[in-house]
This record gives sequence, C-alpha cells and structure tokens, in this order.
Amino acid sequence: MSSGEEHESKAFSDEQLVNSPTLQKLSILSRVNPININNRVEIESALASSLVYLVDAADNDNIQFQSKADEGAFFQMLLVSHQLITQIQPTSSVRH
Repeated sequence: MSSGEEHESKAFSDEQLVNSPTLQKLSILSRVNPININNRVEIESALASSLVYLVDAADNDNIQFQSKADEGAFFQMLLVSHQLITQIQPTSSVRH
C-alpha cells in the first residue's frame, strides 16, 4: 500500500474484533501451533512456506480481489514477509 496511492485506513470496532471468524481462527492457531517470535529462524520458516504458496497463487491469477485496497493490503503483507525472509541481518559487533 506504499504505491503512492491514498488508501482509507480501516479499523475494527470491539464487536467486529470479537466476532471476526478470521481473528478467531488465528487465535486458535496461535494456541495450537505457536510461533516463537523471538526465534528468527522459526519466523522465516513459517513465512517462507506460506509465501511460496501465495506467490504461486498470485502468479497464476488464482486470487480474486474485490478492491484495490484488498489487493494492496495483500501485496503489502507479501512484501513484509519477503523482506523479513530475504534481508541480511547484520551481526552485532557487541559481545556479551
């Protein structure tokens, strides 16, 4: 969504958050199969496996978007995932 276009910001009400089937599913998945967000290798592994399927689906036009905002949000998530996986992380010069 950083394509220079103006996008309206979307927010959820408390009721929408509680009643969102997607957020409920994510909540269950995070308890059943938690990802250690302090473990970079675990994060990269989880993101990489999903990224492969999503890129393939996008390349083959298997994803239908209802709006430019939906498409922009999807590609922003892919961009963040891609950068987290592919960017070289500098090693700290400080030894503890």
